[in-house]
Amino acid sequence: MRMIVVFEKGLPVRHIGHLDLMRTMQRALRRTDLPIRYSNGFNPHIRLSFAAPLSVGVVGLREVMDVPMSAEVTGAYFQQAMNRVLPSCLRVVSARSVSDTFPTLMALVAGSRIRIQLSICAEAMRVAEVFPAFMEATECVTLRKTKSGENMTNIRPFIAEGSLEVTGTEAIIRCVIQNRQDGSLKPAVLMQALCELAGITSVDYIAYREQIMTRNPQGALIGVEEYPDA
Repeated sequence: MRMIVVFEKGLPVRHIGHLDLMRTMQRALRRTDLPIRYSNGFNPHIRLSFAAPLSVGVVGLREVMDVPMSAEVTGAYFQQAMNRVLPSCLRVVSARSVSDTFPTLMALVAGSRIRIQLSICAEAMRVAEVFPAFMEATECVTLRKTKSGENMTNIRPFIAEGSLEVTGTEAIIRCVIQNRQDGSLKPAVLMQALCELAGITSVDYIAYREQIMTRNPQGALIGVEEYPDA
């Protein structure tokens, strides 16, 4: 069996990289009394897998990992055991057991729901002013780094949904980013494009990945953790 675990990577640890996060979770699992399944061989280890690596600097509110188990425990017990040994900025939100036939998390990922918060300033207001035009356009070309190198890319098709909210203290951009054949889109690349449209060099912001998305059997976008088990 496997445990699908939803956890939060909070603001204080947003600059910790994916490999350090993986090592942290492995160490935390070893400190619990949970029946974790290890690999065979000379150097047994926990074969953790994650739905999608989180960009450095982005807060993850509902990150998802897959933990192999050697015996059955409840999701509530797993959550309590992990939160006893994890720091407050890295907490398990929920957990549920699934069968070994459940799809791999990386195979399920179809996109993500993000929130970008900008404190009100002149630069933030210029970004807010160009965002509606960005959503109305069919093309927005900017430099995007991929495994094959840096290329000028039309990033507009990556954004499935988008909205803007401006309050007295901040501007909030909410987007659903959908994966495509050539990968996904990082919040930093989106903000780079918006700054270019606004005619500014940069603006301070904090990006949150609120949920990692998949498509259910009917094709609708849902959270990865909500995907039904067989």
